[in-house]
Amino acid sequence: MKALLVSADEFEDSELLVPYYRFLEEGIEIDIASIKSGPIIGKHGYHVFATLSLAQLDPSLYDILILPGGKAPALLRKNEKLLALVHHFFENGKTVAAICHGPQILVSTGVLTGRRATCCREVAGEFQEAGCTYSDEQVVVDDNLITSRVPADLPAFMRELMKRCRKSTGLDKKKLALIHIVKRELNLSDQEYRDILSQVTGVRSAKDLDEMAFKRLLRYFTRSKRYQINQFGLTFRQKYFIKHLIEDLRWDEDHFHNFLKKYYQKTGIDELTKAEASKVIESLKNIMKHAIKDNQADAQPDG
Repeated sequence: MKALLVSADEFEDSELLVPYYRFLEEGIEIDIASIKSGPIIGKHGYHVFATLSLAQLDPSLYDILILPGGKAPALLRKNEKLLALVHHFFENGKTVAAICHGPQILVSTGVLTGRRATCCREVAGEFQEAGCTYSDEQVVVDDNLITSRVPADLPAFMRELMKRCRKSTGLDKKKLALIHIVKRELNLSDQEYRDILSQVTGVRSAKDLDEMAFKRLLRYFTRSKRYQINQFGLTFRQKYFIKHLIEDLRWDEDHFHNFLKKYYQKTGIDELTKAEASKVIESLKNIMKHAIKDNQADAQPDG
């Protein structure tokens, strides 16, 4: 677990210092970054040292992004490096926490459409223009996004942030990746995705799923006609089962396409009907069995 805090001159002192020292107290590694490395000065005169410039950052190293308020976000929201960084966190489902004027950066990034969040009241109008539902609460948690309004909300803000830091998922990375692949290929909006999670599993983030909830979610995707790949009824379950078998057989894309063209007169998985996909799966499973037997025979010593 590693956190990144991004700000600039004229930050709201408490909104930067409280998360920073709380993370250090918890033993969680945290870096401070700004437009350039060096000291930055808060509205009330506190100095902190930004060890990294935004241009130096490797976003893949971090799990949590924290955006304090103050006057700094008005400057930072124009920085293309930071906007790209925010996109990385949202695209990968990583935790983003913003307080007071900090969510202005999220407005400029365009990631708030269909989301629910809070901020200082001066920014609420921007939320509506960005397609975000503003909620006047101490803290709002919406999937990977945690937001609060003002410095007085810091206890609630940090409580939710610490919960996220300490919560470990019961799912491995491959299963989480599969859920996000399905979301992307179905072209689900963030709101549709969270509504489905809530309806089917009772949680609003894939990171909160256990094994049983994961299976319920997959059953929902594979049984609903809405989530068929094409008009012929091909399901996500069939598609990903076929891809899994192809990987196990170590076939490249050309090999598989030649197989489909020869035996099914198709050029890709997405052209298969549900019945054809079932036949393809059985064929690949039989090929796999023969490949295993051949390998076992080759491994036997000569008599």
